[in-house]
Amino acid sequence: MQNRQSPPSQLPVRHRLARSACALILGVTALAATSHVMAAGPKSGGDDATYKKERAACMDGTSNQDRATCLREAGAARYEAGRGQLSNPGEAQLQQNAQRRCEGLPQAQRSDCEARMNGAGVSDGSARDGGIYRETRTITTN
Repeated sequence: MQNRQSPPSQLPVRHRLARSACALILGVTALAATSHVMAAGPKSGGDDATYKKERAACMDGTSNQDRATCLREAGAARYEAGRGQLSNPGEAQLQQNAQRRCEGLPQAQRSDCEARMNGAGVSDGSARDGGIYRETRTITTN
């Protein structure tokens, strides 16, 4: 005797109903699982308010970027904040970043750079203008 499967149309009604019920249960389960994930979405909180404020700055031209870049960055920041991957650095982290700017300089210039990063001398300009110019003057005698 050969072991053959019958085509679905020739299966007994009881088997066809059981198959249909299993397919329906699997479909409903998959739909419920995906709707649960979709409903969770990004974490809420201050993310939406921050995003709306950043987007408004993009749209009214008060950001330091062109509109397309600004909107892309605002969206990326919102996404990362929703994943818990975005944080505001503390004062210690900002100070460490400022000191790192001087690491690539020769030792003779590094101490002046560190002094400028700590607020010595004069500063002019802004990020919007393309950069901040910091200057210290050292008077030497021969």
